[in-house]
Amino acid sequence: MKTYIIDTNIILQFLLADIPIQYEKVKQIFLKAKNEKVQLFVPQIVIFEINFGLTKFYQLEKSTIIKKIESLLSTKYLQIESTDVFKRALNYYKDSSSLSLVDCFLLAKAESEDAELFTFDEKLKKTET
Repeated sequence: MKTYIIDTNIILQFLLADIPIQYEKVKQIFLKAKNEKVQLFVPQIVIFEINFGLTKFYQLEKSTIIKKIESLLSTKYLQIESTDVFKRALNYYKDSSSLSLVDCFLLAKAESEDAELFTFDEKLKKTET
């Protein structure tokens, strides 16, 4: 089965459908994945870029962005790198007014690996358990 590595712009079209021609192409490939004709892999970095793009360019509210990323993480036919860590990170992100998604991901990753987080970031140090 053919595997595609999915870029940020593809996911943004999936979530926003703001460029009709591109959205139609995305729908086609996602339908193939849903019908198990192809595999779609989403690297970690794409999730961070989605958060950045939705924040800076689309200027969406944090709560809206979290919902969109949660819906993405629950899409069965997408293979998202570190899905469980992202789910935990989003819970931290929801509850934090000062930490970035990257910070929350680092906390979640350290927790999932039973590791200590080594950082000079004072905000991040305060949240360690």
